Amino acid sequence: MDGRFPFSYRVACLLALMAVVVIIDFSRHGAQASKYREYGFILIAGMTGAVVGFVNDWMTCSISPDYFIIGKGLEPGPDLRMRAGKLGLQAGLSAGIIGGAVCLFASVNKVPFSAARMRRLLAGLWMPLLGAALLGLGLPAVAGRLDPFHFSAQLGSMLTDERISRLQEVWWRHTGLYGGMIIGLGALILVQRGSRAR
Repeated sequence: MDGRFPFSYRVACLLALMAVVVIIDFSRHGAQASKYREYGFILIAGMTGAVVGFVNDWMTCSISPDYFIIGKGLEPGPDLRMRAGKLGLQAGLSAGIIGGAVCLFASVNKVPFSAARMRRLLAGLWMPLLGAALLGLGLPAVAGRLDPFHFSAQLGSMLTDERISRLQEVWWRHTGLYGGMIIGLGALILVQRGSRAR
């Protein structure tokens, strides 16, 4: 035991807290209750992020295992790709939940969260997904040769130039993924606010 609260326990606690709030909301507002929709959107955003995170890390681990061994502290082994995918799933779930909550807070006013508004938000999830995909794929091509954190100097005694180059590529891909998601999330919020103003 390393003393850390396991990720699965944290997810279970979050779900339990959401369930309690939903029950209280139903007991207070009956048919007008809307927390279940709000939390439903947040969980869908989280699950979407989890899938993206798993696929991204599972795939990029084949490009640079060193990124996950040196950069993420995973032990080398035959199941490294699956463990990298699991790490990506956890990070993606967390990012998706946070992004969903931020989007909900920024784009919803104080009136109950209607089914129509939830459908509009769900329909707009393609924006952060597209932003993540485009920047995740494009940033390594544009900035892949840049080395702002001096990986070459720090890892030159451990890795060959080719392995350092692959590590940088994966680092830029992850940076682009998160950056694109944030840009897409901002676009989604602006669109939702614009539709609310009309």
